[in-house]
Amino acid sequence: MTGGGTFPLHIQATLDNAVGSGFLAPGYQMQPSWSTSLNLRPTASLPRLDGLPRMILSMSIDFSVANWLPASTNFGVFDRQVRVSDPSLALIVPGVFVEEFSGTRISLIAAARAPLSITSRQQNLITNVATAAQFMWGSPETPVGTFFVQYTPSVRALFYSQPGPTMACDVPRPYESPLPSGDPVNGLDELPLVLPRAEQLLPNGECILAGRQNLGSVNNAMATGWSTTDGTHNVSLSFSWALAFLRPLTNAPDLASPFSSGQNFSENTSGSLSYTYTVPTGYPFFITAGVASGQPAWSADGKTVRFPVWDFFTPANNFSSAFLDVTIGM
Repeated sequence: MTGGGTFPLHIQATLDNAVGSGFLAPGYQMQPSWSTSLNLRPTASLPRLDGLPRMILSMSIDFSVANWLPASTNFGVFDRQVRVSDPSLALIVPGVFVEEFSGTRISLIAAARAPLSITSRQQNLITNVATAAQFMWGSPETPVGTFFVQYTPSVRALFYSQPGPTMACDVPRPYESPLPSGDPVNGLDELPLVLPRAEQLLPNGECILAGRQNLGSVNNAMATGWSTTDGTHNVSLSFSWALAFLRPLTNAPDLASPFSSGQNFSENTSGSLSYTYTVPTGYPFFITAGVASGQPAWSADGKTVRFPVWDFFTPANNFSSAFLDVTIGM
């Protein structure tokens, strides 16, 4: 809520609905999907001290349903269940530097996440920290409206308490060992759901799962857009390229897989094309519609570059979606 600039707290709520491109070409790996998420983002302007720039403290948390529709791709995991993300906290220093000739503004951002979600706890995440610099240029008013260009490079690091995700399990039972109850039919219920190899069993009774953790990433995000002079209509285009660094493969030959890649990084691209309408009310109220995608930068054969959004119109994979957002500021 803001009132005459006297109360420094602002809360923004965004409700997002997205349908996947599987609706266009259903079939293998092209299954219809419909996701919903609610993002809450409270921000507060910190008291300005002498000699320090203006600073903003921002928090973010998501409530989401990954897919309202049944699909074999998620094996029923979290099917139609509400999941809560890790809360994140960011310190923003807006306009810390302004380039006089072009009017480019540079803002600095530092953020961290608290690993409170089920996913982060299973992955044994301690924290996730990031820093970014945002370069923003906006044109003066023209007869057709205003334009902007934005570039945001960022670096992220992740820290874990274990070298992989863990879950409860039990020691494998010898083949000749009888069931505890001796019942060959109903006794199967007495067996644990997860039986690891001996190399995966930890001293605390849990087992470590196969997989390679993401240790950090470098991201380059670009955006450009146009808006009418009164700000009612906006069109924007975004593109992002990210390089994620993975934990090196283990030297334990018993855990090696013939399908493991010796590559210690993954490369991904994402982007969106959207239109936003500003509803004329006494408070911030926006309706946004568009298409978005996120995918590996290269196809499986390593020869074809995948471009964001384009996959939605071709479509070749289930990477793209159409979305509708409603954002309200209080």
